[in-house]
Amino acid sequence: MINANLLKEIITEQRGLFSNTVGSIDRDILHTENFSKICRLKEAVIVTGIRRSGKSYLLRLVWEKIKKEEKAVENNFLYFNFEDEKLLRFRADDFDLMMESYFELFDVRRDKKVYLFFDEIQNIPGWEKFINRLLEKDEYKIFITGSNATLLSKEISSSLTGRNYSIIVYPLSFREFARYKLGRELKSAEMHEQKSRIAVKKVFKEYVDNGGFPEIAINNFRPLLQEYLKNIIYRDIVLRYKIKNEANLREISAFIISNIGTILSLEKIRKMTKVRNLMTIKNYLSHLEDSFLFFLVPKHSYSIKKQIYNPDKIYVIDTGMYNEVAFLNSPNDGRLLENLVFLELRRLNRGVYYFEDKKECDFVIQEKNKIKQAIQVSKLLSVENKEREIAGLVEAMEKYSLEEGLILTEDGEDDIKVGDKKILVRPIYKWLLFGLEK
Repeated sequence: MINANLLKEIITEQRGLFSNTVGSIDRDILHTENFSKICRLKEAVIVTGIRRSGKSYLLRLVWEKIKKEEKAVENNFLYFNFEDEKLLRFRADDFDLMMESYFELFDVRRDKKVYLFFDEIQNIPGWEKFINRLLEKDEYKIFITGSNATLLSKEISSSLTGRNYSIIVYPLSFREFARYKLGRELKSAEMHEQKSRIAVKKVFKEYVDNGGFPEIAINNFRPLLQEYLKNIIYRDIVLRYKIKNEANLREISAFIISNIGTILSLEKIRKMTKVRNLMTIKNYLSHLEDSFLFFLVPKHSYSIKKQIYNPDKIYVIDTGMYNEVAFLNSPNDGRLLENLVFLELRRLNRGVYYFEDKKECDFVIQEKNKIKQAIQVSKLLSVENKEREIAGLVEAMEKYSLEEGLILTEDGEDDIKVGDKKILVRPIYKWLLFGLEK
């Protein structure tokens, strides 16, 4: 049993930190119509995503938004971060004492909604039963963060089914990054001005190089990503799954980061690392994916069985992580740009696959069991690669009866006709900022 005075000390200390939003970076999700509706749901809001992606700061901004839009009472919130080192002895039995300590500390209006923000609560076994009990009462609105997809989903499915709504927080999108760096919201009309294009392209290069983790964006210090990776591997995988050989896990993660955008081969990983057991490799990959460090993209097939047996492509959560950690003889700008496009498609919650038949197309997008878009990504269209890039895109377009395809490049812009097919060539930075808006 943890000491009540210690809990009060932690609540007070964390409350001060939580209330400080100076220097925070605005996130697009806060301004969507859906998000305002989510804040009013009775269900608990589960905010997941990789460590250091800004989940805790998002909760701070959520509380600011709620106070403004819902006229919430100032004292009617509790923020509690379960990763505080002083909470090593915290157990499920202490949840009630935590709530009692909060109500003793502050003059809470019990006739008004009480907002509860719990950071990394999955560290405490039995947390879901506590949340489920709170959800029986209409007086609480609950927000929960976590850095591991599998643990949260297992616990939620067993206890909070139908009583939660999940959100994934990614590192900053280019739109968020550019808005922060330039200090304003960009408009598509500005891209006709040379001065604005130069400024945006400069920021885009920084984004490609350093990635979108908020702290890296603020301090412009990419080596910190080495510590992020160590922390993710140790806290989300080694400790949680009791991994004995941390060095092997690190070796595999570095190998994968170095091979983004390529077909994943367990056999190749075994040959290139010191890990010889294929099942161990498979388990490590699953843990790394659950920690949001990597994403697997399946080859498209309308047959679920074929999708399962076809090899996946792999992408990393952040291009800065690739630049900082990957073993490279020379940078692979094409793969980096491809990774950026994939991440944006994930943020947009698209059904993303790769296409491969006689030729290849980087991404095909499925909506309601039908392919709606084909996208090819290339640093540039040159004499050497233009025919190949167009041919792979056209083959996918013909396969799925698409009239229009998209090629995203570093800076090219063109409209190309191939028979009755139309291909749009657009700069990636414009697409990331404005979609296909003219």
